[in-house]
This record gives sequence, C-alpha cells and structure tokens, in this order.
Amino acid sequence: MDKEVDIDGNGGLDRERSKYNAIVIGSGIGGLVAATQLAMKGAKVLVLEKYVIPGGSSGYYKRDGYTFDVGSSVMFGFSDKGNLNLIT
Repeated sequence: MDKEVDIDGNGGLDRERSKYNAIVIGSGIGGLVAATQLAMKGAKVLVLEKYVIPGGSSGYYKRDGYTFDVGSSVMFGFSDKGNLNLIT
C-alpha cells in the first residue's frame, strides 16, 4: 500500500500524485465493503459515487409521497411498459 496513484493519465509526464492508496468507483454494497475492508487494513480510501446517496441497488428513493426500494424496482420494474430506468 505504499504506491501512489497517477491521476493525470499522461503516462508519467508532470504527473500529480494522489494521497489515496485506493479509489473505489461506485458506492453500492460491493464498493462499500471493499472500501471498508481496505480502510480496516490501513489504506486511505476515496469512494466515488455519481448518484446523490450511496447504496446502489440497496438504496431507496421517494416519489409522490411513497418510498421505493431501488433493488426491487430495478429487478422487477413497475409495469409491463418498463422498469425504473424509464421513469427516472
């Protein structure tokens, strides 16, 4: 865990160094578990998530006063016309 991460992507020319040992992309269950296990071993970890809340498929969202579980919505959809991706 003593290597630095090249965050410029320029092959080493004038590269900037990160202070993180690991960067986890996505804060679903897998990303959160990986990040916590690395942190427990002493790594400095950065977790990146494009959505506003962590959790991935174990998350939830609210619409019209109702709370929906993301996992079941993605897996089973809402109707015969489609799934969660069509209404968000």
